[in-house]
Amino acid sequence: MSRDTFQGKEFDVIDFDDVTSGERVIEFVDPERSAFGSLVAVTISGDGGWGEASVSISPRIQSISAEFMRWALDVAHSKIAG
Repeated sequence: MSRDTFQGKEFDVIDFDDVTSGERVIEFVDPERSAFGSLVAVTISGDGGWGEASVSISPRIQSISAEFMRWALDVAHSKIAG
């Protein structure tokens, strides 16, 4: 887990390989609202690349800003390209 900053606020960025499904998952968690779990998760299949990435948004939140999504996707992309 690492921390990244979006508009002056820190978010936990959890990067892990899901051994049961063979996917790599990068989750973005707001530590102040950790009861919600991850806000956004970017998933890449085990043999796929960025072109096969998908995004999931927590059903526990009503919406998320486009700016946050762009930031989260940039962070996830840099970790995958890494």
